[in-house]
Amino acid sequence: MKKLFSTFLGIILLAPYFAAAHIETRESVPAYSITSTSADNTLRKGETKFVFTCLDPVNKQITKPVKYSYNGKEATVTPDVTGKFALKIPAGKYKFQFFVNGNYEEIYTDSIPGKSKTKTDVRLNFRDALIQVIADKPVIYLYPTKETNVSVKLDLEEKMLFTYPQYNNGWNVTANPGGNLTQNGKTYSYLFWEGKTEIKKADVNYKEGFVVSSESLLAFFEEKLTKMGLSSKEQQDFITYWVPRMSKVNKHYIHFLFNNEFDKYAHLTISPKPDNTFRVFMIWDPLEEDKEIIVKEQQLQSINRTGFSVVEWGGTEVNYFTEEIN
Repeated sequence: MKKLFSTFLGIILLAPYFAAAHIETRESVPAYSITSTSADNTLRKGETKFVFTCLDPVNKQITKPVKYSYNGKEATVTPDVTGKFALKIPAGKYKFQFFVNGNYEEIYTDSIPGKSKTKTDVRLNFRDALIQVIADKPVIYLYPTKETNVSVKLDLEEKMLFTYPQYNNGWNVTANPGGNLTQNGKTYSYLFWEGKTEIKKADVNYKEGFVVSSESLLAFFEEKLTKMGLSSKEQQDFITYWVPRMSKVNKHYIHFLFNNEFDKYAHLTISPKPDNTFRVFMIWDPLEEDKEIIVKEQQLQSINRTGFSVVEWGGTEVNYFTEEIN
């Protein structure tokens, strides 16, 4: 089963509204449930029938191929338009395992009895596969058009690991157009935070991105960060943090999350409201030297610095996506 199924373990910072959905789908709703059992005289003596209904996290029927196994046997089936498929097997007790694709968690059942000439209906509630990550050094730059008192709040489901300056139910700083921030007589270049979170794997188009060698990292980031519109200082901060860490391995898969893609996991509330906010979060996966993958080049977004603008960058190292590319 390890070769047939790829269990997706997974990441980063959950916004409250997502947390509510997370609780409802992952805790209140069981992964599977037996909805009914009934006599079925169409079956032979000593034969039982299971009818499985496959549903996604929003209760929509799954009609994609489903891999399953029971008692050491493996097979693949495509459910009908109602998400159902049937299995006739000898009467007995069975432990089942189901897998759709990497966007959903696998489902494992306990031992389910299948009596002779009996039909058992089983509902399968596939849950979103989540990537558990640590958001490394997201930093927030504030650029008002004039000296301004600014309040910044970051909504995370899990506790932040470290902040600087200290986060006390928010940051309250005085920002000037050049980007310097002052609080309690001290001056800072940016607001720093790190924290844990979870990201739905389905939210990341991991078949788009970049494959970059270590010797090309510096030129790659200079080109891509310039295209995004990061200033020389922002690029220097990004590059001097990430390139030394990433240069320890020879090849990398890189994907960027932008703005709303990341905001759903780490929501920023800034007062007064900025005219433009640009957030970029890098996901990178170290590649084995002999690992060859082909990805579509990701289209990058760029900053609009008109008016009061906010810029944030961060990133995380994972080891999940490239297992499913190609």
